[in-house]
Amino acid sequence: KRIESEYKNNIYYREDDSLRKIYIYFVKTLICIILFLGFGIVCKLDIHCKDYIHKKLYEDYFDFSGVRLFYNQYLGGVFPIDNVSFHGLVSVFHEDLHYLKSEDYEEGVSLSVDYNYLVPATDKGIVVYVGEKDKYGNVVIVEGDTGVDIWYGNLCNIMVNLYDSVDNGSYLGESCNNKIYLVYTKKNEFLDYHDYLN
Repeated sequence: KRIESEYKNNIYYREDDSLRKIYIYFVKTLICIILFLGFGIVCKLDIHCKDYIHKKLYEDYFDFSGVRLFYNQYLGGVFPIDNVSFHGLVSVFHEDLHYLKSEDYEEGVSLSVDYNYLVPATDKGIVVYVGEKDKYGNVVIVEGDTGVDIWYGNLCNIMVNLYDSVDNGSYLGESCNNKIYLVYTKKNEFLDYHDYLN
């Protein structure tokens, strides 16, 4: 009888915990919808606000890592299933950055790698730029969780898009030849790559 009672209590506890998680997810979703609609209404009514937001997002520096830290601190992460592990799922590509030689190049570093080297992200973050830059060729810029932007230059067959979330070791693209360029910046200030490159 005692075992049966503990079993029933365990079932009720699990059901109560599941309902609480659904409720929290619903509240998070509702807050995001309200914020999104609020920004939309303000932008529709005030053209100056729309221009300001456009300039901040597309022309100036925007601190995505700060927004993510704020969101995680007060809303507990984007998804209610962050801590759920999916057994049997294995990452197809997860590599560390390997190179043969490094040399100073412009504001960063030039790394000698194999031809058509599959370039991994060296830090977790959000893709904030995909395009071409003078002297660096095709560039992917990832803003890391610490607020440091990492430029990956001289890439071909780029596999990420703007605002994609990438993990450490995720595949970004291939080197166009046997060189890739890395640049480290924070709030548009160039940093010494020696402090970040392993």
